[in-house]
Amino acid sequence: MKTKTVYETKIEPQLPDYMNAEMDRVVKRWDKLPQEEALRLLFVTDLHHWKGGNQLRTARAIQELARRLPLDAVVCGGDHCLNGPLGDFMESQREIMRELSAAACPVLPLKGNHDDNSIHDFYHHPESAGHVVFPEDSFALYVQERQDAVALDPEHPLGLYYSYDIPEKRVRIVVLNIIDIPYHVTEKGSLQYNGQWKYAFSDRQLNWVAHKAFDFSSKSDAQNWRVVLFSHASVLQEGVFGGDHGIENDEAMWGIMKAFRTGTAYRSSREGEFGYDVEADYSQQGPGGLIASFFGHVHFDQMLLKDGIRVISTLNAYTNQDFEEAPARTEGTITETAFDLITIPVEGNEGKVYMTRFGAGEDRVTDYRLHGLQNE
Repeated sequence: MKTKTVYETKIEPQLPDYMNAEMDRVVKRWDKLPQEEALRLLFVTDLHHWKGGNQLRTARAIQELARRLPLDAVVCGGDHCLNGPLGDFMESQREIMRELSAAACPVLPLKGNHDDNSIHDFYHHPESAGHVVFPEDSFALYVQERQDAVALDPEHPLGLYYSYDIPEKRVRIVVLNIIDIPYHVTEKGSLQYNGQWKYAFSDRQLNWVAHKAFDFSSKSDAQNWRVVLFSHASVLQEGVFGGDHGIENDEAMWGIMKAFRTGTAYRSSREGEFGYDVEADYSQQGPGGLIASFFGHVHFDQMLLKDGIRVISTLNAYTNQDFEEAPARTEGTITETAFDLITIPVEGNEGKVYMTRFGAGEDRVTDYRLHGLQNE
């Protein structure tokens, strides 16, 4: 999404009173939710940080929450930094990732459309890719230090998509990369495709999801495993408030997701640079437990239901109000940030997703259906 204001406030290590007061309020609300056998995640997205900026307070609040609450993971939904000259951009990226990674639980970052910094060259150096963050650099930032804890695609580790299992909860977190594009530099010196605006699921990612991420055949209790999916933008853009560019091969990814959820088969192919050939058959595995698909990108809170799959976005953590319908944001108050504590009871028939908001916005709750062919 487009961002407007650069905040350069120098952040002190100690959290301000308004952050500490919000933390106490959030923990009290969170503690009233069903906690037995619950999946507990923190989802923060669209920080758009700049070195020394106020989003360091957000990262340190997350550190404190991870210390006080038994979180299973922190998921960072992409667009970690504001764009600029490569050196400054990378310094900002390293700074915010270092602070987020200090949380006392697994931290799972994913790639957003601002995270290759291609927009900087597009506007300031149109015949250059000198300020682009290429996939190998993004891998070093987001995945390298946690590659032993997650399941990567061994044939395409720089694809920046992966899964993370929480065996005691029988939950698999699947992290998608909507910017899985070829990073080709043209004869003029610019990128053939800018990740700022060109979104795609590659053939390799589609097949990895179909045959690895959604495959539980190695689990003795396969029918009891469930999936929570995260991507920077919604897999499908139709009906999404604030959606912009479609994702190449999005219908194929959605077809795989539907087939997994319903325990059916899916087959599709396409030719060309973004061509793919994917076939998945879950009829033997049976209906899969796809709880929800979370995303950021749009800087807006919303919940949709598509083909029985719950699709949920979380407001930007960045201190900016992009839409009149979104909450007002003011630096130096608790509205300078926004992120969700996600609580999902995974035993019994609760069928609820609870989102406890830290910062601007409101708490939310919705239900989900694990199986079924109908469009509820």
